[in-house]
Amino acid sequence: MRVPSASNDPNRPPFRVRPARRGDAEALSALLAELGYPGAADQATVHWVISHPEIEVFVAGDPQDKPVGMIVFSHRPQLRAKGRVATIEELVVTESWRRRGVGRELVKRVLERVRTLSVKQLELVTHRGRESYAKEFYEACGFTECDAAVLRHSELLLKK
Repeated sequence: MRVPSASNDPNRPPFRVRPARRGDAEALSALLAELGYPGAADQATVHWVISHPEIEVFVAGDPQDKPVGMIVFSHRPQLRAKGRVATIEELVVTESWRRRGVGRELVKRVLERVRTLSVKQLELVTHRGRESYAKEFYEACGFTECDAAVLRHSELLLKK
């Protein structure tokens, strides 16, 4: 899968992609709020998620190492794939840092990890109706929209 190159513009502030840490909870919560999930990432939840062996969270830190973007993906064995599959579940870059290569670098980091894990299939889950739905970006990163149905059980529906 290809990922468009990040700009080498020397006028753009640098950022660094790293694994999320416990102390990132407040910043991750703010990023999730930009996706429409306010208060979703409290300290206990962040610790639980980043400690889980089949979930990985990467953040892009600004020059002061404050997270300005994040990507969350899970990976697990699947019978029909005869191996591991992975899903990018959350990808967000704070509005003031968009179009600076942050999202591309976050996707690139996940691609590096899934190759290391010998993942057979990588998918990205997003909401088409969301204002921030970036179909062209996803396609430029090598993703193809497919005709799949997502059904959620009414008793276990995530409430915003």
